[in-house]
Amino acid sequence: MQVEQFLDFGAVRVGEPKEQTLYLKNQGLYPIKYEFRMKKAATQSMFTIEPMEGSLNPNEDKNIIVKFLSMKEIKLTRAKNLSDITMVILEGDQKLEHQQIPILVEVNAVYSKFSISPLRNLNFGPL
Repeated sequence: MQVEQFLDFGAVRVGEPKEQTLYLKNQGLYPIKYEFRMKKAATQSMFTIEPMEGSLNPNEDKNIIVKFLSMKEIKLTRAKNLSDITMVILEGDQKLEHQQIPILVEVNAVYSKFSISPLRNLNFGPL
């Protein structure tokens, strides 16, 4: 199974959706099933993955769309032990869990800010 396991959304404005594509390819000899899991409710509210689960036949590939939308400022950095999104590879009809792959995400959601310095009509007097 080949997975691009890093998504870099970069700088994103708060309230604007952004999407990335995750590429999956089954390089094995047997069909597999996969599903995405999110650990925290906050992660579930910010990320949408389509499709959340599916199957891949041998030598088949699929693009998964990951959408990000945040309503507050947040900065996520990639770290394997802090990954809230995992892809689980399931085998057989009983859906035995074979492998968990962390999906690392890097995003910086910010409000558009600017400042004018110094303020107009500001007088410090003689220095």
